[in-house]
Amino acid sequence: MKNERINDEFTRKRKLRQRKIRRRRIKIFLIFLLVAAIAVFAVLSVTVLFPIEQIPVSGSNKYSAEQILEAASIEKGDNLFRAKADITVLNKKLPYLEKIEINRKLPGTLNIKVKDAEEYACFTADDKYYAVSKSWHILNCYDEPPEGCLMILADGAEFKVGEDVQYKDNKSGGLIEKIKSLADEYKVTLNRIDITDELDLKIKAEGRFAVEFGTSNSLENKFAHLAGMIKNIDQSKTGTIKLSMWSTSNTEGSFVEGEVE
Repeated sequence: MKNERINDEFTRKRKLRQRKIRRRRIKIFLIFLLVAAIAVFAVLSVTVLFPIEQIPVSGSNKYSAEQILEAASIEKGDNLFRAKADITVLNKKLPYLEKIEINRKLPGTLNIKVKDAEEYACFTADDKYYAVSKSWHILNCYDEPPEGCLMILADGAEFKVGEDVQYKDNKSGGLIEKIKSLADEYKVTLNRIDITDELDLKIKAEGRFAVEFGTSNSLENKFAHLAGMIKNIDQSKTGTIKLSMWSTSNTEGSFVEGEVE
């Protein structure tokens, strides 16, 4: 009797273990099927499923929807989730494109919204005028200077429409950026920046002042002094503001009234 009970208990435990093993195998099989189904759906979603049916394009006054789609290599029938556009590639082909946003809407709509860059400044080289955005991306080349742009005179720069301005040395680019930043900080409107001579930096400001900074030494203090002088000069007057001799030991500038080019 005792041996029979032992055998029955052994048989019961063996069957219980076998059932657990079968359940575990079933769970593993179901998980495998689920993963396989997800993988198949993922593959189909980027190959066969979700073709693009509509592509609304908005935001540009410079380029047509057709030009933007051609530059981005996107067309109807492409997969909704694989379609993308790299702005660094696009603004080489379409220089005025500054920003692009893509939104997908099931089942098949790809919304494209772009933003045009504005002509902020203009460099001159070889009797040509290169309009650039605030990020120093070259937008266009003109035979005459475009109206309303900050004129920048700088040696050692290279220009190609669709590319960023390239300087032969980092000093020129850093100096232009510094002057621009200080002008923004002290709320001085720039019309022209001339850094062709590093020892004789010049700007035109507020449409009526030619400003002589001399070297870049104490440039921030010179801008602060310039902002104060502009506030105290009669708004009807034009002329030259001389700050080339300004230093921490000689904190004076002079204003010579006259015509300004």
